[in-house]
Amino acid sequence: MVKKLSITIDIGTTNSKVSLFEIVSGKLIFRESFLTAKKIDDYGELFDLPVIWNQLLEILKELIIKNTGNIDSINISSVGEAGVLIDSKGQIATPMIAWYDKRGAEYINVLTKDQKQFIYEITGLPAHSNYSLPKIKWLIDYLELSDQEYTWLNIPDVLCYFLTNQMKTEFSMASRTMCFDLKKRSWSEEILELFGLQKLITFPEVIASGNVIGYTTTGNIKEFKGEEISVRIAGHDHMVGALGINLHNRDLLNSTGTTEGLLLIDDHPFLEDKSFKASLSNGIFTRPSYYTLFSSMPTGGNAFEWYQKFFDVDHENFEWDCQKLYNQYLSDQISLDNPVILIPHLNGSGAPFKNGKSRGLMYAISLETRREDVLLGIILGLCLEMKYVASYFPMDRVNRVIAIGPVVKNPLWAQLKADALNEDISVVKMDEAVSFGALKASYPNFDYEINYQIVKVNQNRAEAFDRLLAKYLYLYESKQFLVDENFYQSNFENNNLQNQCIEDKGIFFS
Repeated sequence: MVKKLSITIDIGTTNSKVSLFEIVSGKLIFRESFLTAKKIDDYGELFDLPVIWNQLLEILKELIIKNTGNIDSINISSVGEAGVLIDSKGQIATPMIAWYDKRGAEYINVLTKDQKQFIYEITGLPAHSNYSLPKIKWLIDYLELSDQEYTWLNIPDVLCYFLTNQMKTEFSMASRTMCFDLKKRSWSEEILELFGLQKLITFPEVIASGNVIGYTTTGNIKEFKGEEISVRIAGHDHMVGALGINLHNRDLLNSTGTTEGLLLIDDHPFLEDKSFKASLSNGIFTRPSYYTLFSSMPTGGNAFEWYQKFFDVDHENFEWDCQKLYNQYLSDQISLDNPVILIPHLNGSGAPFKNGKSRGLMYAISLETRREDVLLGIILGLCLEMKYVASYFPMDRVNRVIAIGPVVKNPLWAQLKADALNEDISVVKMDEAVSFGALKASYPNFDYEINYQIVKVNQNRAEAFDRLLAKYLYLYESKQFLVDENFYQSNFENNNLQNQCIEDKGIFFS
């Protein structure tokens, strides 16, 4: 019998989703979401793997029992960087540190500039506590794990391990560990040695997105043993979402969600000095013949959650606030000459100034400032942050800008993005691009229609955004004095910060 159905799993920062698709048509038959369980320990935040697995397992059991003999595959994508260490007996030896947890920062802070550049030249990643390797080092040191060899498994890897007893990983996940050699496409002993982990840590075999890891028949879950279901890793969620909307070479993807990302794919890595100085992340795409240039902005949709909590606004009224501002913006009732601006570092800052201690800054509040002014300032700040980060990408090589995620349902945010970038934006009308990408990874011939809404740039507004960026950058750069003492000493005391900003960006201040 030809099996007709496929399950996709997407473990996200805030929510996790399980979907059941008809393979031939891509018809969604079932979807269930649950909160991605987290807990706090003495050092920061963890993903609660036992709770996540139990919730996931209950949903999988229900789907597989109801569709006995008809499910062909389980395809897993997730956030990057988080994982666990497996001991020599195959048992989980550590908790799962959340990708954004900063406890590994101590191992990054002691690196010299030359060591950081060495890491970038090999892995394509700026040395940062978000990546897997500082977390691994912390786990080894703080849990005193020195008695045997341990294997690192990312989130999709460990879920596949639970289902099949097989340990493997995938290229886009491997390239988020800060231990994978992009050019050699192998694990880097040199990086392990730099962190003193060469005799303690191993990594699994790396295979392409959508390839079979193993089958449920070899796993330990009795309800699945009679079902020969292939288990596959789709990859890092941003990359899988890009695959889901059929991202082409030289397309720039703006992926929105709890956080935001900018992603460009090309046939060669971007390991030059400019990318290193801007802390842009290289990697391997879900189609392994392509490389990725990626930057994550730690604040995205979570800024809207903060707004709703701070002003005690429910989601319906939030949407009403956005629609009202959108109508005013289209009818030229909103001026961009001196609006409230938020530097949206509510959860630290990403490239080009990656710093977990960075915090948000709001400017131009007055006695007349209203709630909706603050909301506009938040969205303007998110768009200006995106515009600034994009300035470090090779925009002259970009053929098309595509946006996915919650921005699809927020026309104000989409229009401000187009005007900020001075580019028309193709907004993809797809609720779950990651789920479709996971399906496409396993079934490359699977085809479906992608519906785009083209958001046209308003040229006058684009020019206003250019002027607004000058103010934004002044605030952005000046704010670093409050965050980084070394930055203060090296820039402010020499009085060269503003001059350098002007030289780099062609910006002049009155």
